[in-house]
Amino acid sequence: MAAASFGRYQLLDLLGRGGMGEVYRAHDTVTERVVAIKLLPAGLAGDPDFEKRFRREAKAAAGLNDPHVVPIHSYGEIDGQLYVDMRLVEGRDLHTVITQDGGRLSAERSVAIIEQVASALDSAHRVGLVHRDVKPSNILLTESDFAYLIDFGIARAASDTTMTSTGLMVGTLAYMAPERFGGTLDARSDVYALACVLHECLTGARPFPGDSLEQLVAGHLTAPPPRPSLSGPGIRAAFDDVIARGMAKDPDARYQTAPELAQAARAALTGPGPTLATTQPRKAPTPKPRSPRARPPQPKTVSASNAKRREEAKRKLQQEQESRAELARQRRNRLVFGFSIGGIAAIVVIAAVVIFMVANTGEHQETSATPSSSPTTSLPAGPGGLPPFTPSANLGANCQYPPSPDKAAKPAKPPRTGKVPTEPAQISMSMMTNQGKIGLMLANNESPCTVNSFVSLGQQGWFKDTKCHRLTTSEFLGVLQCGDPKGDGTGGPGYQFNNEYPTDQFPPDSPELQQPVIYPRGTLAMANAGPNTNGSQFFMVYRDSQLPPEYTVFGTIQADGLETLDKIAKAGLAPGSKQGDGAPVGDVIIQSVLLD
Repeated sequence: MAAASFGRYQLLDLLGRGGMGEVYRAHDTVTERVVAIKLLPAGLAGDPDFEKRFRREAKAAAGLNDPHVVPIHSYGEIDGQLYVDMRLVEGRDLHTVITQDGGRLSAERSVAIIEQVASALDSAHRVGLVHRDVKPSNILLTESDFAYLIDFGIARAASDTTMTSTGLMVGTLAYMAPERFGGTLDARSDVYALACVLHECLTGARPFPGDSLEQLVAGHLTAPPPRPSLSGPGIRAAFDDVIARGMAKDPDARYQTAPELAQAARAALTGPGPTLATTQPRKAPTPKPRSPRARPPQPKTVSASNAKRREEAKRKLQQEQESRAELARQRRNRLVFGFSIGGIAAIVVIAAVVIFMVANTGEHQETSATPSSSPTTSLPAGPGGLPPFTPSANLGANCQYPPSPDKAAKPAKPPRTGKVPTEPAQISMSMMTNQGKIGLMLANNESPCTVNSFVSLGQQGWFKDTKCHRLTTSEFLGVLQCGDPKGDGTGGPGYQFNNEYPTDQFPPDSPELQQPVIYPRGTLAMANAGPNTNGSQFFMVYRDSQLPPEYTVFGTIQADGLETLDKIAKAGLAPGSKQGDGAPVGDVIIQSVLLD
């Protein structure tokens, strides 16, 4: 079906719909780029007051120049309908990240996110804009945890009190500063909301319990600020002081700027109290291989010097743009292991910059595209093991290896297609490396198409002289990844094939495919860039690891192999690696992979 047209835009996909319009992925036929476009309800263009506010706020938001604010390309009216054209961002909102990554975040990760949002708020506050709706669902994270503060549509110049005088309150009550209920606000109201977000990152719960308007208002107006250290073991007591000041009832008693809150949160990481090492395990992080230019940003606290701050913002923006361009070229051939929430390697989430969420004082209304959840202080149960294997009727009946979108990293002949025998049930192979032998037992009776490919590549000598390029040593993921001749996680054999066990034990769209299970020590599994994109890269589990069941298990590692893996893991990561993830300290080079 042909794409619908809206002026110069071809509307490709509907990404979201709400009370204030629809958001589409669209092709701009003038600039030849794919963008996100929000179409406001047609009737609003006939309201002169609304249109005036819309244009003023869109212009102000478009003028913000901070790497953590989603850029607006253009805005206006086409055929009587208001629209905003903005960058299409791939990622998940913070609410989803907290929910899906174990119920709460580590202190280090929480602070890194807060620092980036503080940078965006500082840029807005310096030009007189108050965001008014800082909350987890308005904070977007890319796969590398680069944060964007979105939905600046309800931000307005702090000196403009027109909308407040109408008796309407905009924002989500769970994060609203006390003064908001009296109809006044300034930049410190955003600081209060940011402290609420920090509390939710650390604990997984909103600051004040309850879903009703009365409960939430009472919490903000009368209850003392919550103490995150009481929500679970391991949260440093120093964060209690940060939250207490950030959520002070009196704006004058708060941190006066967002960067001040971020600085205090950073200092709390080493303040009094236990570390987070004893907290309930969260889901494994997303250790996705990145090209050398696709660095995960770790923004520093915003400098007090305006000139220095703007220079830093400009530098970070340029780096992010360069990284984004490289990611676009390599996205299709990246092989990953880690979380692929929702069944795709990266979820397209729209940065809805101009949304007007108007709530009457008598009701609590949530307009985020991400469903809200009731606050809770309970922690998620730990993941279970891999599911029992039940062979399907067509196991190995039609193995296909179609070409992948990218060329082979080195010449490779695709394996035979069609029916592949599942006997013998186990096939023994030896992988010789410069660090020692790694004996493998391939599960031909469970993942025959995968074993067929692996044996074929081994017999062709395809793995010879390739490096095991990635070692992960994080608390919940202990694996060594190999099989890429390019050595950077982007190479493959030029063909791809479907997932097998354990993915095939679930219905295609089962929510259980998004939930982590334990891949036990000694597991041999395929890395991939999404469902059914297996190629040559594989990983070996040297310590029980938490992953969703979307990575084909095709064998186990023999005792001699585990000894070799333990030696590699014990040696650690090469200098310059990020914490818990990077190249092994010494080269691990595969010399051969042969049938025994």
